[in-house]
Amino acid sequence: MKNFDLSKLIWSKCRVKILEKFILEFDAGNNEWFHMRWLARDLDEQINSIKRELDNLEELWVLKSREDNKKKVFFINKNFFLLEEFKWLFTKTYNPFESVKKYFKAQDSLDFVLVNDSIADKNAGTNCIVDIFLIWEIDKIDFNNFLAKTFFNRKIKYAIITVDDFYKD
Repeated sequence: MKNFDLSKLIWSKCRVKILEKFILEFDAGNNEWFHMRWLARDLDEQINSIKRELDNLEELWVLKSREDNKKKVFFINKNFFLLEEFKWLFTKTYNPFESVKKYFKAQDSLDFVLVNDSIADKNAGTNCIVDIFLIWEIDKIDFNNFLAKTFFNRKIKYAIITVDDFYKD
């Protein structure tokens, strides 16, 4: 790979979003495969942009694809020669704060949330524990799914109490 052109690899925000999604999922121990329509919804990008970037990443050997139920799905190429460097880069720069803000902002029944500062610490890596305290009536399955999707390898500790329990003597 002595003629690998790095400028073809990272040049669009859409491509960075796709790479971040694939790399962080892979680093979390999930060599997940994704369909382009699902990625378009999850990353809030146009389907045409997603398709173009997936095809480009496959051409660069970063991703591989296969047919699954008559749909083309993509996954990380475990043999990509820059995979370890990408894992380091994306885990070092990933900040889930915007996702957390967006999630909690959409919760009508949330009365109070406290998240420790380590959530935004880019140097904390995957060994940092994020503490979350909530006063909320919650769907724990939905909340756990959100945490798993948002924090990948990071350990999450949270406590949830209801408003009634909070004000009890």
